[in-house]
Amino acid sequence: MKPLLLELLTGRGPLIPLLGLVAAGALVFVIASRLARDADTIAAQTGLGGLWIGSVLLAAGTSLPEMLTDVNAALLDVPDIGVGDLFGSTLANMLILAVLDLVFARRRILHAVATEHAILGLLGILLTVMAGIAILVGGWGRIGHVGIETIAIAVVYAGGMRLLYREVAAGPVPEAGAERHRGARRWRALAGFVLGALGLAAATPLLVLSADAFARESGLTATFVGTLLVGLTTSFPEMSATVSAVRLGALDLAVGNVFGSNAFNMVVLLLMDLFYLRGPVLAIASRGHLLTVLVAVTCLVLGIMAILSRAQRRSGPVLLESALIVAAYLAGAWLLYQLGA
Repeated sequence: MKPLLLELLTGRGPLIPLLGLVAAGALVFVIASRLARDADTIAAQTGLGGLWIGSVLLAAGTSLPEMLTDVNAALLDVPDIGVGDLFGSTLANMLILAVLDLVFARRRILHAVATEHAILGLLGILLTVMAGIAILVGGWGRIGHVGIETIAIAVVYAGGMRLLYREVAAGPVPEAGAERHRGARRWRALAGFVLGALGLAAATPLLVLSADAFARESGLTATFVGTLLVGLTTSFPEMSATVSAVRLGALDLAVGNVFGSNAFNMVVLLLMDLFYLRGPVLAIASRGHLLTVLVAVTCLVLGIMAILSRAQRRSGPVLLESALIVAAYLAGAWLLYQLGA
């Protein structure tokens, strides 16, 4: 099936695979909007709050495209598209959050959420740096065909999420707007969330095939295509879910989804490692990804600064950090293209 689809997408220029990416991305965007609404209902009905549901349940659900895309990239022997997708998704997620902060300036999204989101941000930075170091040194060793570094990333992620849970449990932050779900049925929201996640899983395989075909037809490198094109496309669920959460007024759910997805994406590297039998993916990944790592960490730092500095802000919108995140993304994209990474 995969060779047939790849054959259909290639041989006639870059337009057809690009249209395939757009079509799959549009479908994913629609499904993820419903996913956010169901997650908001679950957060209110269970009493766990938007921070925890957003950073775990919604983040895992909206990260399904990354998971399936990168497993397919490993199976198709294009690991740089998969690795680039994960780093590129972090960049795209932060771009989405920054743009929303600018568009909904009066809501001051990054300055109005719980400070515990900074823990998620720091965890994302740590995991991204660990992956970057592994690429720089050619891996930390292996157990079978799996890299020690991806196992370590998964262990650190589990420890960080446990710390976050303890912080949230010790000082729960009530989220405004829970009354909008009064009378909603929890089981219906759970069923809707599961169906939405399955819908995302079904729409995803076309993404990596279209990206691989576009890379071949356009002459662009797999690192560039994976980081920018696939990274942005597989972030459509986060984009749609975050927009929906902000419009619902569930700001902790929105920010938790973005920061939670960034951290969870690094764990997907272990999943790639398990399916890529030729060796640890980070040991053979292009060093061109290091530029993306640097820009991603910069954007995460700016996001954390915005969250932690909210108490020092005057009334009214403060858009400096968000504007810098957008500028960092654009500069990184330009450098990646110029360097031909």
